[in-house]
Amino acid sequence: MKIAQISDLHMGAEEKTLGIVDAAGKLEKLVAHINGLQPDLVLVSGDIAHEGSVAETTRAAALLANLTAPYYLTPGNHDTRSALQAAIPQAALPARESGHLSYCIEAETLRIIALDSSDPDAPHGRICPARAAWLETTLAASDTPTLIFMHHPPIKFAVEETDKPPMEGADMLAKVVARHPQIERILCGHIHLMAQALWHGRLVMTAPSLGMRLSWHPDHIKTSGFFDTPPAFLWHMHNEDGVLLSHEFTLDQPDGPFGFS
Repeated sequence: MKIAQISDLHMGAEEKTLGIVDAAGKLEKLVAHINGLQPDLVLVSGDIAHEGSVAETTRAAALLANLTAPYYLTPGNHDTRSALQAAIPQAALPARESGHLSYCIEAETLRIIALDSSDPDAPHGRICPARAAWLETTLAASDTPTLIFMHHPPIKFAVEETDKPPMEGADMLAKVVARHPQIERILCGHIHLMAQALWHGRLVMTAPSLGMRLSWHPDHIKTSGFFDTPPAFLWHMHNEDGVLLSHEFTLDQPDGPFGFS
């Protein structure tokens, strides 16, 4: 099983995002690159649009339509559910729940659960009792190895912009997650950096942004900002022993490769 994960596209309607980032150009290059790798599917972990408009979401959807593998997405805090439902094909967002766009798909040897952590009143993310109960029921239906993908990470990654405030309802989510050992990854976005940590025995990973890497320092000595960077993504795959691996890739152009001898 081979899965590409992209996140935080922050697509503008026509112009560059914030007048700086050519999100459309970056996404076009990334789609072409991912197509060359022939994944089984692609996960898009939120913030498809920058301001949540239908025009922005439609522009992103037109580029995502060039993926040769099926793709699935989950909302981020910059998205609006109405725009996603208007612009994104139903196959990529097959949600049927009331009040949240969560769903589950069966993909060969994995179940993939899209958990909607977005909330119009909580840009920092929220898991409500209804979503926690839905996740409990969905996980209890099968012990097949499972990936959960959502926009907001449920833990603090020492990123001031997203830690304060943290996602609401993480305690409810933790109780559900701890009861289900079949969860192999919790895949997120939101922080515009690749990071990982064990949380209640499960590996939480965040994907890099499409091309807006956060200006970050562990001691918070830098002011909030971002770098306009080459497209980046995560790649998840099983090795020959059936172990799920995760790698980060960027479409930069370094010198090399050079031999070791």
